[in-house]
Parts: sequence; structure tokens; C-alpha cells
Amino acid sequence: MDISSKYFALLRQPDPLIIKRLWDLAVDLYRVGKLRECVSFLRWEIVHRLRLFRLGNRYVSFTDQSFFSITNDRVWLRKNTAAGSVSINAGLSFRAVPVDWKYSFQATDGRLYGCLFSRPNALVVSVDRSQSVEVLHEFQHPIASLFVSQHSTLFVCVKGVVYQSRDGGLSFRPVLNLSTPISYFLFNNGMTELPDHTLLLGEYGSIWHGRSWQNLAYVYSSIDGGETWTSSDFLQRQGVNKHVHLVRYSATAKAVFLTDGDNKKQIWSNRALVNESTGFTTGWQLINRYHHQTGGYLSMAETQDAVVFGSDYLGGTNFIVRTVDGVRFEKLTLPDPYRRSPVMNLVTRQGASGSELWATTYSCLSSQAKSLLMCSYDSGKTWTRVIEFDGASHEIRLVSSSQTPSDDLYISITEFDSLHRQQSHRVYRLECDPTPMMMPN
Repeated sequence: MDISSKYFALLRQPDPLIIKRLWDLAVDLYRVGKLRECVSFLRWEIVHRLRLFRLGNRYVSFTDQSFFSITNDRVWLRKNTAAGSVSINAGLSFRAVPVDWKYSFQATDGRLYGCLFSRPNALVVSVDRSQSVEVLHEFQHPIASLFVSQHSTLFVCVKGVVYQSRDGGLSFRPVLNLSTPISYFLFNNGMTELPDHTLLLGEYGSIWHGRSWQNLAYVYSSIDGGETWTSSDFLQRQGVNKHVHLVRYSATAKAVFLTDGDNKKQIWSNRALVNESTGFTTGWQLINRYHHQTGGYLSMAETQDAVVFGSDYLGGTNFIVRTVDGVRFEKLTLPDPYRRSPVMNLVTRQGASGSELWATTYSCLSSQAKSLLMCSYDSGKTWTRVIEFDGASHEIRLVSSSQTPSDDLYISITEFDSLHRQQSHRVYRLECDPTPMMMPN
């Protein structure tokens, strides 16, 4: 049940049955365990309306560089597809590639593994920077997520089962059954590898049973390269009622970060797990005690200078959160018209001048809540808007990941019809061209 979308109209227009609808909202919030979130939403809304976030410059700061908008015009997509490029500003353009990546993961040897929009069941590999692909393995169901370890061991999640391949994707065997067939781990955020090659995986999925969520908040660990796995209900015993958003190791903070959803939306850190063989259930420190302090982050990326998180508050107020040590956290609010769009993904790219952070925000609840592809060249202190879009007609996703920052970055652009059905998918690779093509009118 999506409370945010069901009652979002209450925030935008009067309703003659407002008392009844507010009562229905309160009942629904209680049933799905979102009372804490609702109180936080109201608190952040009041702070924003009173402009209190302006005190101390607590809004995300955007540069003055020009950006492209596809909010009200779909013609640009067809024009740029024909031209083969989307040029944003001087030195920055996206070149169309013939491979329609849905997910791609770059291994340490430079190979790109992933699946395609056109062939969601097939694991493919590219060795020529996405000019062509070779099909390695065909699964019976769509690939939900994938991960490649430092030793180039492949992990692919299909219909609640994690499969492992040690021969470059030629053969797979099941190594982990998640708790339901619809479960998976979030691509680029839900699986990680520690310096000692311990693997951690957080289970994600949403199943509503009429009066409550099925609890999928399990974390799995493997100390033998993914051959065997140990399950932990650590989060469930802490009162988490739904699933795991993020489990990521940070070399910058020398810690593992873990975030959960949906009723508490907390963030945890663990340094003992990195430095000692203490077992998964020890060493965890809760960073946010109360919901209004923000947590439950959906995405994370890091540079050598900072770790950056993106919040998951659909229809509420969203934040970019930055830390340099994993102890002190700077929370910056996304300003309107992007404020109600969760930060769906964050990726680090190794550019010519250093590490870049790329982020996508997305909301399809209202045309008033704009979505954004943006990047930061100073470890998240300031951001440059790249493409602004309307989530009701388009979706832009970061579809590439890697163990270490790569100079490649891929985005997919999906166009929807009036019923929000997917119509087309285009994939582009970021290029830094000193003489980019002119942006079409």
C-alpha cells in the first residue's frame, strides 16, 4: 500500500470530505506502521513552509550552470536519438549506445556484465564499451539484481534466489534462497564486499498481507566467497517491519553502513565488523534515534573525501546527507521543485579532474514534483543540475555500477504513455567532449 500516492492530493487541493479522508489516512498510517514517518513529514513541511531550512544554508546548493529540461517536451528525446547525443553544457554530453542496459556492473578486468531491457532474463557481457554484447546465460525469470566481487565472482538474483558463477557467467549454481520469491537486493546498494572479502547482502521486497507487511528485513553474510551464507534477523529484533534498503562498505569511513525500511527508517554503522571477526550481530551503532533525524537512506556513494547518502521519502521532504567520518552528518534539504522526489541512486565516477558524484531523484506522484539527474564535483558540497524531468512522463536511471570508481557512466531514459506504461528505453554513456554537439532547439 502506497500511502504517499494514495493521499498526496490532500496536500495539493481542498476536499469536501477532508475530515473523513484524514481519518482514513490516520487509520492507514497506523495499520502500516507509518505514524512516525507522517509526524516527520509534517515537521519537515512546517520547517520548509516557515523557511527555517534557510537558516544556516540547510538546502542543497546548485551551481549556475545551464541544464536541460524534458519536463514538458518529449520531442527532444527523438531528436537526440537520431543525432546520437544529448549535449547538456560545454564539455558534457551523453552518447547513445546500441546496448539497452537495464543493469550493468563493471568487473575489475573492465568487462561489463548485466541484463537488458530487451532481454531481462539473460546475463550478458560486453568487452567493447557497450558496442555489442554476448549472451552468457539465460535464466527462466527476469534478473532482479547482480553483483561482481573483487575476484570476479558473479552473483545474480532471480526470483528470490541468488546464483553464483566462478567461471565468468558460463555456469551458475544457487547459493542462497531469500525468504520469498519476490525478494532481491537493491542494485548498487544492497550488496557489498569488505576488505577481507566477507560478503554482506540485505533482503528487499514488499508484500502486504491485508493488515501488515511481511517482514523481509534479513541480512545475510558469507565468509567463503559466497559458497555458504548465514542469515541474521538482527533488524527484525530491533523492530524493523519491512525490508533492508542499503548495506555498503565505506573505505572512506572504514565502516559498514546499513539502512532499513519502512516503519523506523534507521541507519546503522559498524566498524568492528571490518576490523575484527566479531560476528555479524555485534558492533552495530544506531546513528539516528528518532525518525525526524532522517534515515532509511536508499542510496550511497563515496569519494576519498566524503560519504553521501540519499533519502527515501516519497511525497515528503528529501535530503542529501554527507559525512566525512561516519560520526557527524550534514543534512541538506532538496529545494522545490525537487523536494518530494527520493534520491533513488548515487554513483561515483572517476573523471579527468577527480571523483564525481552522480545522483538521480525520481517521483511520479505529481507533475509539480520534478525529478533530476545531477552531479557533484566537490564530494557533495554543491551540485550541478544536468537533466530535469517530469516523472509522470519519463524516468532517468543510473544503470551502471562497479567495485571501484570507473570512468564509464551509463544512464537509461524511459518514456511513458498517458497510462504510465513504458514505451521506450534509451541508454547513453557519459562523454567529456571539449567540443560537444550543440543542444537541439
